[in-house]
Amino acid sequence: MIVAICGELRMTSTTRRSESRMPTDAPGEHATAPPVGPTGPFISASRGEVLITGTGFLPNCAITVRVTYTGDDIMDYLTYITDADGYLSAALPETSITGTGHIAVTDHRPDPAGDGGLLWSNTVIVAPTGG
Repeated sequence: MIVAICGELRMTSTTRRSESRMPTDAPGEHATAPPVGPTGPFISASRGEVLITGTGFLPNCAITVRVTYTGDDIMDYLTYITDADGYLSAALPETSITGTGHIAVTDHRPDPAGDGGLLWSNTVIVAPTGG
């Protein structure tokens, strides 16, 4: 073992005793692993009237919903506010989905690798239900 004391490095030795165990070494006392899932904002959409729900956004924050239409060079942007827990529930106007749309959301956090330098949610695809 190497120990640094005020800039000096000193070698020390340790003795391992078989009877010496940390409490976390006991079966069933291991820390639980963090949940595996999205690392940023995540959204989903329901059919019918388009309802975008999402989690992982900044709390009480203005977010931007981007709707990009397949085969067109058109993007629509809508603004909503997240709740105090960073949850989004946004009912899109019926006129906002005129064709197959790809929807993504940002709370404007920076991400150098993201589109436009922003952190975006996953993208969901919605299509008009026709009626």
